Amino acid sequence: MAVKTLLLGFDGGDGEFIESMIARGDLHHFARLRASSMAQLIENDPGQGNVQFWKCAAIGRGPDHHGHYFYLQFDPRTYDTVLGSKLGMPKVTPFWASLDQEGYRVAVIDWYQMPTAKLKHGAFIHRWQPHETLTGAVYSSEALRKLADGYLTDNPIAESFATRPRETPEELKDFFDRVIGRIEAKARFFADHMTREDWDLYVACFSEAHNIGHYYIHLQDERHALYNPDAAALIKAPLEQCYRALDKAVGIMLDAVGESANVFMFAGPGMEPFTSANTAMDEITRRMDLGFETPKSAAEVTKEAYRSFLPPELRRKIAPFARAVRRRFVDHEYRRRRFFALPHGGGAGAIRINKKGRERYGVISPGAEYEALVEEIATGLASFKVASDERPLVKRVICMAHEYDGPHLDLLPDIFVEWERADRCGGVAKIISDRFGEIDVPLPVRTGDHNEHGVLWTPKDVSVLSSPVRPAAVADIVMNTVRKTPR
Repeated sequence: MAVKTLLLGFDGGDGEFIESMIARGDLHHFARLRASSMAQLIENDPGQGNVQFWKCAAIGRGPDHHGHYFYLQFDPRTYDTVLGSKLGMPKVTPFWASLDQEGYRVAVIDWYQMPTAKLKHGAFIHRWQPHETLTGAVYSSEALRKLADGYLTDNPIAESFATRPRETPEELKDFFDRVIGRIEAKARFFADHMTREDWDLYVACFSEAHNIGHYYIHLQDERHALYNPDAAALIKAPLEQCYRALDKAVGIMLDAVGESANVFMFAGPGMEPFTSANTAMDEITRRMDLGFETPKSAAEVTKEAYRSFLPPELRRKIAPFARAVRRRFVDHEYRRRRFFALPHGGGAGAIRINKKGRERYGVISPGAEYEALVEEIATGLASFKVASDERPLVKRVICMAHEYDGPHLDLLPDIFVEWERADRCGGVAKIISDRFGEIDVPLPVRTGDHNEHGVLWTPKDVSVLSSPVRPAAVADIVMNTVRKTPR
């Protein structure tokens, strides 16, 4: 049996870090693939994270054509944030479904946030061994489930780090070992499955670089504010260990497909130390909207008390009840606001404007009033500095209506706030503004987060575009190769 085109996907994979390890004489199988490849650099869409990165690459269009920006999405009817899977997001067609409709045989395993469209000629698994377990796995057939269960019956990290953060060096080591331990099993499943049948395209994805980058990057550098020497002694060079394990997986799969296959490697967005003010975005937007001296609402006082007095373990146990209570509060609180913060990945903050005709209780008119408010928000954000070095907090403010005009633009936040990360290692503890005062920034669970860079390695005979490109370019590059390959 043969695979004509293989796409290896690495969610959170950092192309620059891979190249640096290859240059040091490490990662022999990545090096073997790189020697026969051209590198197409990818720059993520402004203010976006890995959800949008992988979604855009899947459908070949920008974020305004699918509306996904984070695993949580804003509901303008209730002013709540809910899982995107529960909101009824727009239907989109990934490139592999288009190929399937054309009669090509395709298999796609664990593409991050993948659209699960039924395939006539192929197979898929969604959320089999994902970065975070938000929903159960979906298999295209019961036979495929049974085959996968022969390699990994359960997800070794099913409870996820965010659900139960590890604090002691021993706890960190246990989670790390379970993340790394599943890589080879996944690779052997891929090698087995891909060689049982003929495939025009086989897509095999790994999420382990995502996990390790989020939760272990602080152990890479003694200068990091959260560096833990005891944990670093127990888990030496966690990123290098992760990529060496992924390198072995690459070798297993390259051997399985042989030298005749077209092989792509898609990775990103890469990872870097977490420097973000996202955990303070509620307070930032409240002060900018209502004024520094405005008393906090009952909802905000309750939330602060909840975080201050209840231990984390208890908060996790009662989280569903707490979310239900919060929904009651925000329906009354946010409907009177001009703008407010939304959850987003650490690389950028997200702001929603309470717009008439879109939000249920909109207060800002489209047009001149909306544009004036965007300018007011940008000016206010520019006044914030990081207290420790008095350098600007914000790198760039992006108004999505100025960048995009697609059919699902209104599902996205109106404004993304990119944080200035240059020469900062280990987060932001306090921010200051001559207009809005001092704000403490709570520490996040994550110590690393995504940067704006990704990479696509293509076979050398595949025409590449002028670098860098946006993630949406990936779909056409891969599809064109599949269509040109003799069947």
